[in-house]
Amino acid sequence: MSEVLHDSPTDFMHEMAMSSMACVAQSVIPNDEGAYTVACSCQLWETTAATREDGLNLARRHTGSIQ
Repeated sequence: MSEVLHDSPTDFMHEMAMSSMACVAQSVIPNDEGAYTVACSCQLWETTAATREDGLNLARRHTGSIQ
């Protein structure tokens, strides 16, 4: 099972504002093409994935939490 952290919106926005260009948060969001848009708070990385799980794995690779 995937680990997903759910901060309050206020906590999340505060952390994002304080860590510009850092890999603090990643998003996996369904898009209109039936896939998922995967992006990072560093604003240097964005891709698409076929499934939510694939998107989470891509985000983990981006941050170096898995190989």
